[in-house]
Amino acid sequence: MYKLLILLMLSVAICQPAEAQSDHQIDLISEGHRFTEGPLWYDNALWFSDIPASTIYRWQPEGETTVAVRPSSGANGLIVDTEGRLLMAQHQARRIARLNSDGTQTSLASHYQDKRLNSPNDLVLADSGTLYFTDPPFAVSAEEQELDFAGVFALHNGELSLIDDELERPNGIILSPDQSVLYVTDAYQWKIYAYDVTADGVSNKRLFAALEGEYDQGMDGMAVAADGTLYVAGPEGIYVYTPAGELTERIALPDFTANVTLVETDRRVLYVTNQTEVFRITLNHKK
Repeated sequence: MYKLLILLMLSVAICQPAEAQSDHQIDLISEGHRFTEGPLWYDNALWFSDIPASTIYRWQPEGETTVAVRPSSGANGLIVDTEGRLLMAQHQARRIARLNSDGTQTSLASHYQDKRLNSPNDLVLADSGTLYFTDPPFAVSAEEQELDFAGVFALHNGELSLIDDELERPNGIILSPDQSVLYVTDAYQWKIYAYDVTADGVSNKRLFAALEGEYDQGMDGMAVAADGTLYVAGPEGIYVYTPAGELTERIALPDFTANVTLVETDRRVLYVTNQTEVFRITLNHKK
């Protein structure tokens, strides 16, 4: 037990934001939106949501931004399933939905124990076929809310199970590269939690990292690199953590950084939804 406590203490980083670095190239690639979210690199293009506009856009490297899905029922987080179909966490429809090839949508999860979900926010799909998602009440009023908690859920073979009902505002969610660890941000506690993922389910919740102080905006979406480096969208830009939970860098951006996705080629490229804008960040550009 003593050894376990020491390991847990070493794995938690509670620290002030690191200084912003200046050796990255930051390019504005799309602007004029209302509130961007859900960046997804798919089919050689960036897909992203504009929640209030109920639109999913597709940006191509040539610089063109086009409408991909409208209306999107206030889609937030986006991923693609094993068959290349878009999965959406829909705020307005209060569900997880799949976009079919004919343009219709199929609801995958909308209720837990006969009560409507709050407003599904972000999602990640494991190789096992299990879909994990967060369900804070960001887009539902207190009068409309049927669940008396904000949950982290797992959907497997059509069966919805609750992982955690103790976070205040679960928000971003991602899996480690080997899919043995599930990370979830608690937005306005400015904390990141980690859970072990095994064949028997999800367990061993623990604090992975946290920011000291309070901010106008919360911690949000995440991306993870092949080496386990975690990129977390937060109140003052992108926060970079080692797999041990050490905050090594903050990449400063204007406004509120809502979400991030990562493309790894010869360099790491982050695509960041930043309120009304979308940025491309080429890391360590000068090196």
